Amino acid sequence: MNEETSHPPRARPDSRNGGAGAGAAGGGNGLADGGSVGGDTAAASPAAAANPGAAGTTAAPAAPATRHLGEGGLNLKPSGRVSAPGGVAQPEATVENPVFACREVSVYYRAKQALKEITLDVGRRQVLALIGPSGCGKSTFLRCLNRMNDTIPGARVTGSIRLDGHDIHDYALDVAQLRARIGMVFQKPNPFPKSIYDNVAYGPRIHGMARSRAHLDEIVCTSLTRAGLWEEVKDRLSSPGTGLSGGQQQRLCIARTIAVQPEVILMDEPCSALDPIATARIEDLIDELRESYAIVIVTHSMQQAARVSQRTAYFHLGELIEIGETDRLFTNPRHRLTEDYITGRFG
Repeated sequence: MNEETSHPPRARPDSRNGGAGAGAAGGGNGLADGGSVGGDTAAASPAAAANPGAAGTTAAPAAPATRHLGEGGLNLKPSGRVSAPGGVAQPEATVENPVFACREVSVYYRAKQALKEITLDVGRRQVLALIGPSGCGKSTFLRCLNRMNDTIPGARVTGSIRLDGHDIHDYALDVAQLRARIGMVFQKPNPFPKSIYDNVAYGPRIHGMARSRAHLDEIVCTSLTRAGLWEEVKDRLSSPGTGLSGGQQQRLCIARTIAVQPEVILMDEPCSALDPIATARIEDLIDELRESYAIVIVTHSMQQAARVSQRTAYFHLGELIEIGETDRLFTNPRHRLTEDYITGRFG
């Protein structure tokens, strides 16, 4: 038996694991000469693949690497961590006739950059879920959409965010009116220390939406009904909203949000403090509300994102790594970081 056939062939490294074998040949930095970029594996010569360590043989030079940025190709840093190319839009980031169009949005808290050139659209009458590890910029991006970052000292937002084609940072824009068009539901239910009726009636009153007391009663009844709460509270509308259960309080906050007829509803982990039964009711409500509103939801539950959303965006360290239809992203992610996160390898 000669030396060339004395060793069994080695399996070709899995491109989704970053081409570990190629990384060893390239100095241990995860990217050999002509190695893979974003999971695109370069072709190696048959002899080298069959016996890469045989004495007296010379490995054939690897084929040149190719990058397919149009397919969302990423760079492999020396650490092996994946990073989205700055300023390059993901292939599924845009939609036709979006309610929100965000282009190269970056957020700085004084000298710290929290978001890095995020480009994506929010479609009408659909749910966009934002997923990713804690501290990756999901909630920061959500707060950009209704200018809540304006209230944070030292915060600065760059890039373009357009609502129905109009720049939300226009100096002529009334921020109070903007926030009436973009409702917000927070992680922890926050009913006002008022009656159930007054909680829902608060927005229509201050925005002058009710023509009469009868009209205000109709708005309150309709909002509570759409929030799935009317049958539970119709006989105690004068009771304090803070006396409801956690799930009921969250639905009361949703009723208060939709009472002013917003175009978009932002939800920052709305079910994180709720039990499974209350969570299921909120998720059913989200599915009903998307027929009338665009909804952007931040969630740490990938199961919840899969149940309620039509599109999902994955954030990592302030960067938008991948965005696409929810079914496609969860079953066939294009980037290794996305796959690692949804399969529980990190995060």
